[in-house]
Amino acid sequence: MKRILLLTAIACAVLSSGCTGRSAPGTGTADTAPEAKTEQKSSGWYYFSDSGIHSAANPSDIPARTFKPWTEAVRVADAAIISNAPSLLINRLGLLTAAPGSSAFALKSDSLFASATAGGLYRTNYGAAVRMYRNSFFSDSASSGSGPCLALYDESKQSFAAGLNARDLGLGESAQCVALDRIGSVWYASFKNETGGKVDFTYLEFPSFPLRNPETGTYDLSGVRRISSDAYQRSVAPFGWKNAPDQLKELLIQIPDTTGLSIRVYSRSAKSTQVYVRASEAQAVEGTAFVSDDKTAALFADGTFYYKADNSSAKIGVLKLPQLATGYVYTWFVLTEKTLLAAWEEQRFFETGRTGLFETPLPGTPSVLPASR
Repeated sequence: MKRILLLTAIACAVLSSGCTGRSAPGTGTADTAPEAKTEQKSSGWYYFSDSGIHSAANPSDIPARTFKPWTEAVRVADAAIISNAPSLLINRLGLLTAAPGSSAFALKSDSLFASATAGGLYRTNYGAAVRMYRNSFFSDSASSGSGPCLALYDESKQSFAAGLNARDLGLGESAQCVALDRIGSVWYASFKNETGGKVDFTYLEFPSFPLRNPETGTYDLSGVRRISSDAYQRSVAPFGWKNAPDQLKELLIQIPDTTGLSIRVYSRSAKSTQVYVRASEAQAVEGTAFVSDDKTAALFADGTFYYKADNSSAKIGVLKLPQLATGYVYTWFVLTEKTLLAAWEEQRFFETGRTGLFETPLPGTPSVLPASR
């Protein structure tokens, strides 16, 4: 099977340095590579650098990375379906997306990604967009200067352009959009502004992003409303499990009811990801999921992957991805017709070390989970 990340489709420089093994204490570099206990021969490992995406023959060949705050690290930040193609948002690099009807992925980048944190993928009335912000706490390059809060993606040209900034939404130029959610028919945004050591937050709600008047160059802000912190927190609180899509609840029905869940879901139609929580006394198990009319899948941090074709005769399958070394987790994923592409990263509190992707074919006949709960 051909690997879906064709090197000809991803312009990247291959690093010649190998794995350095255990680092000296206090150097801030990764200790061990994400070793896999088992790996299918047709599977493939990839890792990120500041310059691109690179293949690795084995996990042990992946070079160490200096730990950085997650806002500054090259890592997968979100997943979405853009132009009917599975896409992964990679912080500091760009958008990794498949060509329609193809299993080959290509990286679409822009200078906008080099100096700002890519926070999420969205569908707006401007089209596909990426939330961008600068973190003044972690980044030395972050400043109170201007920068777009939305980078607009031209799906036909497959290129990016600066979109709305804070000023266009009636805020000060230095305000940074640190959160953006679409809940029901309303957008909710949180803006952080830091001046003179003082931090202020502004919370907005609006049914659609304001449009620019071509004659005056100004934006119609009549639909934009400021709300209180309490109103904002209530509005963006995760949905309860009873509100989760039926396909997702059916997919994960084998997980005992006593297990808490926190699942971040994306789909072909959603304007942003949605979080669904099943409460329990223990800490919730986190995962990501994709829901659609033809298939539903979920991936958990330990590499447990659930999959079901959404028809009455389909069975729920489970696939165990290679076990990662301690400190590593699986995060987002996308599916092509026959392939799973899963993001992994090394985590240390709020910092991130090595990051990359694991690619594996979906089994033709996945193993079936027990029918009893």
